[in-house]
Amino acid sequence: MRVLGRARCRLMTASAVLLALLAWQASAAAQSEEDEPTKDAESTASKASGTDESPAKGTVAPPTTTFFERLGPETYPGQRRGITDGSLSLEPTFHGLQWPQNTRTGIGVSGYSWIDSGHESIARDKPGLPQYPNSSTFFQQGRGVLRVTPAYVDDGFFVQGQIELVGSLCQASSSVQALNPNLSCVNTGISTTDDLWVRVGRLNKWDVKVGRFQGWEVFHTGMALDPHTLERFGAGMFGVDTGTNPKLEVPTLYALNYLQDRSSDGMSVGYAAAHLYPTDFLRFEILAKLGNDNYKADTATGGSSSSYYGARPTAILDLGWLKLKVGAEYELRTPVTQVLASEDGKKKDSAEKGTRSGVGGSVAIVAAPFVEFGVNAAVGKQENLDQYTMVIGQTSYTTTSLGGFANARVVPGVLIGVGADQTTQKDRFIAPGSTVGDWVRQLQGFGAVQYAMAHQFYVKAVFSYARADFQPSDVQSPIWHNTMLSGRVRLMYLF
Repeated sequence: MRVLGRARCRLMTASAVLLALLAWQASAAAQSEEDEPTKDAESTASKASGTDESPAKGTVAPPTTTFFERLGPETYPGQRRGITDGSLSLEPTFHGLQWPQNTRTGIGVSGYSWIDSGHESIARDKPGLPQYPNSSTFFQQGRGVLRVTPAYVDDGFFVQGQIELVGSLCQASSSVQALNPNLSCVNTGISTTDDLWVRVGRLNKWDVKVGRFQGWEVFHTGMALDPHTLERFGAGMFGVDTGTNPKLEVPTLYALNYLQDRSSDGMSVGYAAAHLYPTDFLRFEILAKLGNDNYKADTATGGSSSSYYGARPTAILDLGWLKLKVGAEYELRTPVTQVLASEDGKKKDSAEKGTRSGVGGSVAIVAAPFVEFGVNAAVGKQENLDQYTMVIGQTSYTTTSLGGFANARVVPGVLIGVGADQTTQKDRFIAPGSTVGDWVRQLQGFGAVQYAMAHQFYVKAVFSYARADFQPSDVQSPIWHNTMLSGRVRLMYLF
């Protein structure tokens, strides 16, 4: 009984202490609220006397404690990025604007999740070759990102970090991937991490960014042809033997994205970028790529492990209603290891190398709040040389993409969009008895309808069409065409 009495006594004492602490905290909070009008009055008085000592406009003083803040769509930076809930408004690099643009010191949390469900069919028409099968399939794809953005802000100066953890609906066991290497989830472009970077600078002045991230977008496709979707690939062969040497496949849309997309060359390759904001309507990015592929074999060319050096300057003139974007890029790939010279047996640098380069630009008009539209153009060139400095024609080609889009608000919350892009690719492989290289072209078009709720939940239906034309260098091989029809419904939540 004595033990029970002592325990009861200690419990009562602890309760009394806890109640006292809560009362003290409530009293302090009440006192703080009572003092606030006095601070406002002092601020008003100081302004009236011309002695205002408050922080300059656009600066944010750091709080004394760390806090978590939800950085949802309402915090996206800038004015008139596009019509509300349109594709320009949701453009992931924010037309070069810094984001979070005016955050306090703390940790921002945001992200998205989307699920696509739909059906796709491809008709393959190669004369005289009935083994070229058509295909028809239902599909579901999905992707989610949890974004954490810690930041320190003091009088316009800021330091930020960001990590984006990715979840993918595409999952396959190692045994399934071993039996179906072409169906590996790795080939979908889904990574376990999107962004992983550190940035330091001054708000709306400049910053330097290092790590894994996307370069600024120049070529905008509109409300469809999204990355990581089947419609983006188009009317492909997808493992069906073309009967040609080299085997032909549909060209990938070139959107000045050799270096814009996050690197997937290996864990030793990274980006660095400097951003300049001389005015509120003019922005510049100079992006650099550097590193090696961590001694990973280059399966694209059959060459040795490689080092990468690249640069991608872009400029954006953004008047709100008018957006002009231009850019260029260049990348050099060289072998990591040396070779033995046949003439004297000494080591020397290999003559093997690969280059990728391109230029592109776009014009977009935002007639807020009802319509936005734009046109794009880009030309990219890839060239690979073997150890004898001979051009590898199968992997050396020029890609040209042209396209445009238009989005319109029908009623509040409902948008419709259309778009089309044509990509032509010519390689430098010359078959015996021929004078021209392989030639492949793909036209991709779409129509979309979207409903947005509270600028966070989106339902979008997309109907797309693609036609691919294949012209082998081998004059004995017939020309053929692929046609794709696709439809999907996307449910997306931004937070």
